[in-house]
Amino acid sequence: MSSRFEIVVEGIDDTALIDDVETAIREAFLEMALPGAWRVVVKPSRTGGLWDFSVYGLDVRHVLSIAVPPNLLPDLIPQRLRESLDHLVLCPIEDAADRQPAHASGTMITQRPVVV
Repeated sequence: MSSRFEIVVEGIDDTALIDDVETAIREAFLEMALPGAWRVVVKPSRTGGLWDFSVYGLDVRHVLSIAVPPNLLPDLIPQRLRESLDHLVLCPIEDAADRQPAHASGTMITQRPVVV
């Protein structure tokens, strides 16, 4: 087990299913080649029928809920993990692409309207 990943699965009694969830999460992270240490917590939500999926990384704190039976978690979590992290990574890149230097000092302006 890599020390880069701490994966906590709560609320599931089936050890084989827990292993499948942990393996799916670890493989998704390795596939995405994300640097640094990561902590992932999967647990039943306070809202019945949902699972809370929390991801903690260097600059990432993200929580999402998944409405799926426990036996489908290993199939759905990697997809949702990729979608969520891709969105978190792409938003700052897209914002940076919209900025341009205002003048020689390097001050940046954005072309998007700012709501105050």
